[in-house]
Amino acid sequence: MVLQFPSLKTLLMTFLFVIGHGPPPVRTASFEAVQAAARTAVIAGPSIEALRRKDIEELGYWVNVIMTIENWSRFPLNSRNNRVHSGSFFYGTGEINPGKREVLAFLNGDLVGSYGTVSFLVSGANRRFVIMWSAPYLIANGGYRNWMALGMTSVGRTSTDDEYGYFDEMYENWGTWYLKFDRKEFYWKEDPVNFSNDQFVLWGKMAPTRKAHITIVFRPLSNDDLAPQIKEELQKAS
Repeated sequence: MVLQFPSLKTLLMTFLFVIGHGPPPVRTASFEAVQAAARTAVIAGPSIEALRRKDIEELGYWVNVIMTIENWSRFPLNSRNNRVHSGSFFYGTGEINPGKREVLAFLNGDLVGSYGTVSFLVSGANRRFVIMWSAPYLIANGGYRNWMALGMTSVGRTSTDDEYGYFDEMYENWGTWYLKFDRKEFYWKEDPVNFSNDQFVLWGKMAPTRKAHITIVFRPLSNDDLAPQIKEELQKAS
């Protein structure tokens, strides 16, 4: 019995046919395609409804800061650490799983605004994601304004021991070898603040008012590290 093997030409033509007719790889999808997929794939986590039921506006605080954070990556964000320098932490999630949207809420103190930092461990990436916010009690011409910074620690820097100093560093200075970030003042416009490194891209905007709603997206630089739900939507759209 003589075995018949396909010719090299036949194998090559079959390979080209499969490549040419299969879905484009997720890794080559454009940012616009990823963004469109995330609109469908990213869903509200339990903290969204829980905060709605608490009805923060009925408490009557002059200043509140509500952060909505979307995790577009495959890396869970957990081990939250708050460093509230003014005001108080009201409610929020302790973790943000891949493909989820969660919320944190902070309130002002007596005649003072709300400011501080909050960080999450990027589980599996061995570093922390850090947010700095400042929402003053009074916003006026020539006075205090809303500020936000987004950044990350270097790989291997996961301890929270240094985070008491993160607010001053992110509000006034320009970073250290183990903490890199970008910051922006939010007064008239809500143009976003952006930060990126070799692994992640962070995007955020903050309302320029005393009811300072913040929206943040945590996105991987490589599409290979997108949340499974977003990858699935990209494949559907291809």
